[in-house]
Amino acid sequence: MLRVRDLSPDEGEAISRTMNRTRDPTVMRRAQVVLHSNQGFSPPKIARMVFWSEEWVRRVIKDFNRMGRDALFPNRAGGRPPTFTPSIRQALVDVALSRPKDHGYTVGHWTLDRLRSTVVMEGIVESISKERLREILHEEAVSFQAVKTWKESKDPKFREKVKRLRALMNREHNPPIVVAVDEMGPISLKPYGGRTWARSGHPDRVPASYHRWGGVRHLMGMYDYFHRTLRGYLSPKKSGGNWVRFLRYVRGWYPSDERIYLIQDNLSTHTTPAALREARRLRISLVPIPTNSSHMNPIETHFRSIREIALTGTDFREWRPLGVAIQGAMRELNARHAAQVHKVKRCLWVRH
Repeated sequence: MLRVRDLSPDEGEAISRTMNRTRDPTVMRRAQVVLHSNQGFSPPKIARMVFWSEEWVRRVIKDFNRMGRDALFPNRAGGRPPTFTPSIRQALVDVALSRPKDHGYTVGHWTLDRLRSTVVMEGIVESISKERLREILHEEAVSFQAVKTWKESKDPKFREKVKRLRALMNREHNPPIVVAVDEMGPISLKPYGGRTWARSGHPDRVPASYHRWGGVRHLMGMYDYFHRTLRGYLSPKKSGGNWVRFLRYVRGWYPSDERIYLIQDNLSTHTTPAALREARRLRISLVPIPTNSSHMNPIETHFRSIREIALTGTDFREWRPLGVAIQGAMRELNARHAAQVHKVKRCLWVRH
């Protein structure tokens, strides 16, 4: 089966961030294809999930294996040959990503004026405006950002956990019940922006000022890996007691004599003594993902789609209609995935 090469923890997190932050739907879908493939889905299944053809999904996977993260960004061409060739653009990026002291400056960071003067003096370009330089850097995914710290997975059982996850996700025949779970949130009663259809010059509008009098909620979500079904409900907080109730909720969707393998992160509320006792009682085997590797959790890929469908351009003032919107988003995604429900049961989607 065609699938993407093994992703390092840093690479997986970077692709997950790209998927969640980009405004380009093509980039978002390509990132979803890569993450779905890394989670073990076959190209035909991914094609149904993202509404692309199997041929295009295979092309994205092959391009990613060959080019890496550059394959996520479409190469849109047209018109006359570009003034700044790829080699020149790469040279501009190299200078922007270098330190000013390497070019004879004593300052600690680049400004556009300083950067433009440097690339002209060093003969990289004859001339370039600040705005065009900014556009090129933006197109090459280089932006002026705050300096942040970073961390990588130092989980001593990293390989063991990844091996167990892949063993569960690659059972094509007689698969076990594999459920990925996580919380999405916090979600507030506030206006949500986004992109939607509107007449030219008359954009859809939501209030700019608001009060968060309703507190916050978290979507306690579950994703049946092999049946590709999303379910969940809103919870007022993330706590050990609420997680115990959520484990009972998950158990209620399946026959009591079948074991459930639950993929979850290492949040402290997920592994309280009460949660571990309840998991044993309910015949639920906890399958932790490696530390700092949330991209390996299959449900993470779908939270962006739920937010996009349920919250874009809304201004909910009560929790019940917001919960109904999230319920509708999950139903729409389930229909896209053409999932077969393992066990039919009525469920209260919104809980206060």
